[in-house]
Amino acid sequence: MGKRTRGHGGAKTGGRRHRAARTSGAGAASAAALPAIEALSDVPAFTDFRLDDAQLEAFEAYRTSSETPDELQIGCVVRLDRGFPLVVTADALFRAEHAVGFAKQNKEKGDGVLPAVGDRVAVRRAPGHDMGVIECVLPRRTAFERWRGKNRGERQVLCANVDTILIVQALGAGEVLLGRIARSLVLARDCGASPVVVLTKADRCDAEELARERDRVERLVGEGVPIIVTSSAEGIGLDGVRAAVPAGTCAMILGESGAGKSTLLNALLGHDALATGAVRERDDAGRHTTVARVMVALPGDAGVIADAPGLRSLPLVGHERGLARSFPEIVRAAHGCYFSDCTHTHEPGCAVREAVQEGEIDQVRLDAFLALAEEMRVSAQSLDPDVHL
Repeated sequence: MGKRTRGHGGAKTGGRRHRAARTSGAGAASAAALPAIEALSDVPAFTDFRLDDAQLEAFEAYRTSSETPDELQIGCVVRLDRGFPLVVTADALFRAEHAVGFAKQNKEKGDGVLPAVGDRVAVRRAPGHDMGVIECVLPRRTAFERWRGKNRGERQVLCANVDTILIVQALGAGEVLLGRIARSLVLARDCGASPVVVLTKADRCDAEELARERDRVERLVGEGVPIIVTSSAEGIGLDGVRAAVPAGTCAMILGESGAGKSTLLNALLGHDALATGAVRERDDAGRHTTVARVMVALPGDAGVIADAPGLRSLPLVGHERGLARSFPEIVRAAHGCYFSDCTHTHEPGCAVREAVQEGEIDQVRLDAFLALAEEMRVSAQSLDPDVHL
């Protein structure tokens, strides 16, 4: 039996069902254009999330300094529709606006933190008001970010407080894109989340192709990164994905449009909760079918998954930490190179190439490492010199 039931007749929060009431005030016009709360399904309950000590302490400190402490609650942002947050608390689910103070924050000083999906927030809801106001974002344990600022130093947080990144790639449409998996691996490691590779659409390839592609991926990711082969059409591998997202944890599903992310989530949920789109035969690419950033609660003894629109680009800028965490054996071997600035391509006395020849480092991993390292060097040189990485 599942730990909760979800339907289109209302969302369950903190063990209770609630009704979406009137919206009023400045956000009424904007909220009116958003999906009705009672029409949403699979919305996580507040009890699906865990709070750490830093978040609890920050909330209590903010609450103590507030002029209206009784109106403040801890909430979690479970959905963003065109930037408009949906927040769940221990006893309610409601739309919220940003406090005026967010507009006055100085991004150059690092305090321009707008709420992202997965954020724990201090939210105020005055008596008689149906909407809330997010006063501050509580400290994030992790934050999956991507660069989007060119030379402005801006990063976009796709999911906060995420534990696992599900790196989705489709089978049956030519070779799996190892470069895409490698950069997703670096981004996941950089934010402190655990990567899991999910190969979808296994029904579209034969046993020989499946074995070949899985071997290529295993050589790339190395030991310690689970690889789950799935087929939503045939129900293969779904239990493995659920096991990768245990109760009390949050995963984010990452993949390009057409990779089968929404189809996989629908299969995990047991019904069509997320829209899916057609895939072009010529390049196996799909249209963006996810337009909102949403979190859904998996049935049974499992956690929460955050979905986001298909991302065509995942630029690497300043992710040296993630690169080192993803390819630790290469970093260790590099300490033995004769030249401190060795590129591991042609220099004499290169300990990394020696390790490859001795079978201690896989050439597939070295190729991926060198390509990503070079990309980050070029990206860093193109940035504004005032941007510090």
